[in-house]
Amino acid sequence: MDFASDASLFLGGTEDFPQIYEDMKKQFPSCEMYTFKTFVQLLNNNKYKILLYRRNTDNVLVGYVLVYIIENSNVLWLDYIAVLTEYSSHGYGSSLFKALWQKYCGPFDGIMFSVEHVCNNDPKLAERQERRLRFYERLGAHRLNADFLLPCDDGSFPMYLYYKPRRDCASVSRSVQIQSITQMYDYCFFNLKHRKELLPLYKNTILDEKFVN
Repeated sequence: MDFASDASLFLGGTEDFPQIYEDMKKQFPSCEMYTFKTFVQLLNNNKYKILLYRRNTDNVLVGYVLVYIIENSNVLWLDYIAVLTEYSSHGYGSSLFKALWQKYCGPFDGIMFSVEHVCNNDPKLAERQERRLRFYERLGAHRLNADFLLPCDDGSFPMYLYYKPRRDCASVSRSVQIQSITQMYDYCFFNLKHRKELLPLYKNTILDEKFVN
């Protein structure tokens, strides 16, 4: 049964984060997450926001989104998106992504986000990762050419970079991608000095992109 049509997206705050952080620890690899303290620092600034996906009938939290609003750009950076584990397999994932898109497709030309590479030595994990890629692509996101690197405490690791364009925006320029990545690195990974070394490693793989639906 699909219960997802009966939920809405609301702006949250730092008081909502402890519950979400507990779920994030179950769903995201530790290398892909900031510390709790860093999350709180980010949420205390206006550019990083938490959005809560609540069921309309009883206000129960079923999912969440964390986004970074890039300055002087028409791109929104989607940092994390998830349905709580106990509410998975009810269609909330696609409806949550669509709700996020409906909220921001007016003021923004597109949403940019990174997704895990498909694992080569764990078939079960690879199947879940491939399913996740197909999920985003069904919802209209396009994989970009950039060999994106996500910073972490001991260096970085490769991720696919995706972009969901607004219907009337069939492209994203190289300069917009570089601007978005640079700002995200500096804002979300402000505590990692080596973040400035990463973009030059793959900058030549970032291209002007045009999309065909």
